[in-house]
Amino acid sequence: MVSNNTTMAIHVLLESKSIIDILNFITQEVMIYVPLVLVILGFIGFIGNVFTFLQSEFRSNTCCIYLLVGSIVDIINLIVNLFPYFLAAKYGLYFPWYISSSMCKLNAFLTMFIPHLSINFVLMAMIDRFACTCSLTSSVRRLNQLKMIPWMVGILLIFSGLASIYAPVLYDKAFGVPWCMFTYVMTASIFYIVFMGFMQPCLILIFVLLTYRNVRRSRRQVGITNLARRNRSRNQFIVMIFTHVLTTAFFSLQWIVMFTYVSITSFNVSSYD
Repeated sequence: MVSNNTTMAIHVLLESKSIIDILNFITQEVMIYVPLVLVILGFIGFIGNVFTFLQSEFRSNTCCIYLLVGSIVDIINLIVNLFPYFLAAKYGLYFPWYISSSMCKLNAFLTMFIPHLSINFVLMAMIDRFACTCSLTSSVRRLNQLKMIPWMVGILLIFSGLASIYAPVLYDKAFGVPWCMFTYVMTASIFYIVFMGFMQPCLILIFVLLTYRNVRRSRRQVGITNLARRNRSRNQFIVMIFTHVLTTAFFSLQWIVMFTYVSITSFNVSSYD
C-alpha cells in the first residue's frame, strides 16, 4: 500500500514537472515570436488595405481615406510599440528608452498616442458614414467633402495628443534598474481605461447606432429595385468597416485587460498597506 502511494506520488511529481517544463518552453521559445507574427499579419493586412482603398471607386471616398490613414498608423504602432519586444526577447536588442528621463517620457507618449490615434481614425470613419446617411440639407454632410480631411486629421492629431499627455507626466526612468516605469501606476491605468477602454468604443457604438437609424429611415424613401442594389453594396462596405473595427479592437483589448489588472492589483496592494 505504501509502495503504491509512493509510486503514485512520483508519477504526479513527474507529470507536474513535465507540465511546468512545457509551460516554460512555451513562454521562452514560443511566446517571443508572437510580436513577430502580429507584425507580419499587420503588414499583410496593411497591403490588403492599400490595394483595396486605392482602387478608383474608393480613392475619393472620405471614409476609405480615414481607414487607410488609420492602417498606416497601425503599422507605425506595430513597428514602434510591438516589434521592439521581439528584438529584446530574441536578440537582446533594446531601444535606448531608459538612458534618460526624457527618452522614457517620449516612449510613454508614443505608446499611448499611436494606438489612440489609430482608433480615432476608425471613429472618424464611423462619423463619416453617419454623415453620409444624413439628409442632403444637413450641415453634417460637409464632413464628406474631401477638403475637410486635412482639417479632421489635424483635429484628431491634437485630440490624441491631449488625451495621451498624461503618459509622460506619470512615466519616468526607474532608479537602479535599466527600464522605465509609471510613477503612479493606478492613475495611469485609470486614464488608459477611460480614454481607450470606454470613451472611444462608446463613441464608435453611438455613431454605429445613429447610422443604423438613418439607414432604416432611408429604406422607406427608396424603391424596391434601388433598395436591393443599394443594400447589397452598402452591406459589403459595412462588413469591410466592421472587420477593420474588430481588428483594431482586438489589438487594443489586450492592453485594456492588462491595465485593468494592474489598476486592480495596485488598488489591492494600497488597501493592504
